[in-house]
Amino acid sequence: MTKTEFEATVEFDDGSTADLEMAADKSWSSFLNYFGDAQHVYCVTYSQSPAFIYKMFQNRDLAVDSLEVIVGDNQHDDYRRSLKNTNNAKKIAAQLESLRRDGDLRIQTIDSARVLLHTKLYIVENQDGSRTLICGSANLSKQAWQGSKQTNVNMAWRTDGDTPVDEWFEQLYAFHKDYATPFMEDLTEEIEDAETADEEAKIYDIWLGGDEFSDDPVAELNARLDEAVDDDQVNTYNVVTDAEEAEKAVVAAEDTDTDPTEISPDKRVRLSPQGLEDAISNLDDTLSANNIRINDGEIVATPAGIARYKETFTGYPDLNVDREEKTVGLRVDDSVLELTAPLPDDPQEVADALDLIENYVETVGEFGETRTKKETRAHFYEGIIYFCWAPFANYCAHHYAEYESAELDKDLPFLFLHGDNDSGKGMFLRFGARLISNGYVQEVTTGDDFVKNNIERARASDTVFPYIVDDVAKSKIDRDIIKSYWEGKWDGSIQMPTFIFSSNDSTKPKSELRTRMKTLDFNVNFSELEKDEREAAAQIAGQADGCNLFAWFAHLFLQRDISLPDQSDRLADARDVFAELYAYAEKEPPEYVPLEKPAEQEHDPGRRKWISALSDGLCELDFKDDGRIIADFSANLDQQQCWEFQKATPPHIRASIYGPAVQFESANRFQNWIDEPSIIENARRDTETRADNDGVLSRVTRFVRG
Repeated sequence: MTKTEFEATVEFDDGSTADLEMAADKSWSSFLNYFGDAQHVYCVTYSQSPAFIYKMFQNRDLAVDSLEVIVGDNQHDDYRRSLKNTNNAKKIAAQLESLRRDGDLRIQTIDSARVLLHTKLYIVENQDGSRTLICGSANLSKQAWQGSKQTNVNMAWRTDGDTPVDEWFEQLYAFHKDYATPFMEDLTEEIEDAETADEEAKIYDIWLGGDEFSDDPVAELNARLDEAVDDDQVNTYNVVTDAEEAEKAVVAAEDTDTDPTEISPDKRVRLSPQGLEDAISNLDDTLSANNIRINDGEIVATPAGIARYKETFTGYPDLNVDREEKTVGLRVDDSVLELTAPLPDDPQEVADALDLIENYVETVGEFGETRTKKETRAHFYEGIIYFCWAPFANYCAHHYAEYESAELDKDLPFLFLHGDNDSGKGMFLRFGARLISNGYVQEVTTGDDFVKNNIERARASDTVFPYIVDDVAKSKIDRDIIKSYWEGKWDGSIQMPTFIFSSNDSTKPKSELRTRMKTLDFNVNFSELEKDEREAAAQIAGQADGCNLFAWFAHLFLQRDISLPDQSDRLADARDVFAELYAYAEKEPPEYVPLEKPAEQEHDPGRRKWISALSDGLCELDFKDDGRIIADFSANLDQQQCWEFQKATPPHIRASIYGPAVQFESANRFQNWIDEPSIIENARRDTETRADNDGVLSRVTRFVRG
């Protein structure tokens, strides 16, 4: 309901009057209050939803005959990509184009290189000839007018159409229109030349960008299957506000007496197989197993069949981030779990969720043995931050690609968890998966089931749920594929997951891989827990199923302005969101929570390893005149053992192996990384002492020989 803040009748100098309203609006009933009797609408909106425009012409509560909209934040190509990312994009594009051709719809975009229009202005001409003139904060989008995620303040004038305020609104609208250019004219011209329905369908595919997957027909098939599902064919449940219904949807998907993929008239999804013949042929058995059939020249399926097919494709569910609506949706059969929610009115709810994360992290040191409790807890918590960030890798890529300096293979890191057996890596991966899926994902991929082909399948999956692999051999992580994984045209047409690996291998990946990975060390052992300790730890981990932390995180993350990060902290935005959560909860974070900088920098196990070696005299440092440092282990270690120290060094330090010695190209980088002046100074004095002794010995030798 609309909460009216202010009402007044205003009389102008010419004797005309208008009713003025100021209100806080946040619901569909608010929208109907302004637009329910609209016949013609003219508006300027900073952002908007193509699906919402479609709804304005289809909804029975409305009787809009014509709409003219100026979109203030989109150039032509940006808006077309926005339309492509809409569910059932081709159907909506066809409807909007038909309305445009008939003169009932006029969408106009702007050249954002010249200007951005942040205005929200509406001129509503009602059926009886009166007008509603609105200026406020609400965009023409589902997010602004439906659900509870957003509250907007609007000022509305009710006039007879002939008052000074009408004239002023018309002038303002004309001012904005000067910056606008028509949208869809090129599509209309091509559609008018089409001779068959198939040719027309192909024109829509190409215009929307459907040909961008031409080199990967499987990716194109997966994307089109997603787009073919109408919003009214699925039930959407918010995991916070509709928690009980969301839980029922998960239970039904896991244990149902009926086959939800069985095709029935009320759940039928249809799409053209044109251009997808090779993909359909290669995936025939998988498609058939989920009742996705080819009947009379069209693909016929159900939302549940598509969701289950997508899940069997990678082993993980179909998760999508809607950039326009600012939501995250997880498809579970014929339901969508909306994993996005605004912060609750009671901060204690957020505090309780953060307590759960801390309770889990604090099993390190409470149940698991470690000599580095604070450091290892920080690494565990850094992993939680990564899990929450992981579904937004594509979302970030879309924003990063605007920068010429972007290096997506390095700006979008994979996660690599390193630790011995019984270090809690497997349970951690399951905890993270449950946390970001509201408990739907309980298990992860094992290293034995991970092969090179899985990476290619992930690229074509059209889902952003992270691909999680437990206990993988380093040899299975192919260097060239990892380096090229994020390559592509980042216009939002591609969705693919980031990877999360864990490994028991004694050494870490090579430096060229580590620049593309966030490496965390789980230096803890949970091997000898008592029965009650195991049960307590499992109970804490199980509470991730009902934790709303990710939904609140997702909401806050999607409200942020995303810019290219410094590569020293590629999760800076995610880290800031956790700081927001702690601040909102009025909760002081434990000292191990890495809110200032990454845990692997603040608590670097490699740095600790080198400091111990220097302090214990395991190696000698030789400072060269050309700026190099050579760490000589020859008195204590062989070359193979030296590799452990070279691997423990961050890639940017540039360390190389020379026999039983490690050479650093830059003394300054090495010294800044160690950040222990007394240790470095002692090593330097030792070098000078050795040089002096060598000089004395040389002179004595020459004297004796002389």
